[in-house]
Amino acid sequence: MKRNLSALMLVVVAFCGGYWHLYKNTDSTFIQRDPAAVRSAYDFSNLKGEKLLAAAKQRLMAGFLTKKEVTGTSLGLGHFVFADAYGERKMACQQYGKVIFTFEAEGVSVAGEKPVMEVEGRCEWSSDISRINSLFIPITKITGERPGDGEFQFNEKSAITVRFTNLPEQWPELWLMKTVKIINEKTFESITVESDEVARYVGHPIVLHF
Repeated sequence: MKRNLSALMLVVVAFCGGYWHLYKNTDSTFIQRDPAAVRSAYDFSNLKGEKLLAAAKQRLMAGFLTKKEVTGTSLGLGHFVFADAYGERKMACQQYGKVIFTFEAEGVSVAGEKPVMEVEGRCEWSSDISRINSLFIPITKITGERPGDGEFQFNEKSAITVRFTNLPEQWPELWLMKTVKIINEKTFESITVESDEVARYVGHPIVLHF
């Protein structure tokens, strides 16, 4: 009888412990994904049309961060909340699952065309949900390869795809950011910050050094 009672108590304790762990993790996940947790200054759910588009573009670039490291460079963007067509408040990365940075090489051309680099990764918010997770570009690994049109896939600090077109025989040293885009892969709806807007919102052109 005592053995049965002890076994029952162990089952109850294990169940309660498991339930608390699940509850705690579920609650934490909910908080991290709650649009209300984003600072009100980055909440554009009251905006529509051109006003929403302008605010979204400005927020993406106002929150732009670049960090140069020994083996590469990280690029990050600002995050925001908006209301979808049904009036539901969402965080940008819930609607737009992909981030794409496009660069053109400076001072180099091949058959009259500038070399182009496209960096693509997932749109994911960081522990600070007012920011989109940075994409890390492993420049040392890229330049260790022979230049040529095509793509690289990396899974270091972030899973990214890097595509090149119109490359010369040597790697260009300076790359000017031309566009920033977040895109919905299902509907192809997107928000694109064009080259002149990039410089205007940040205050200066953004140049990546290889």
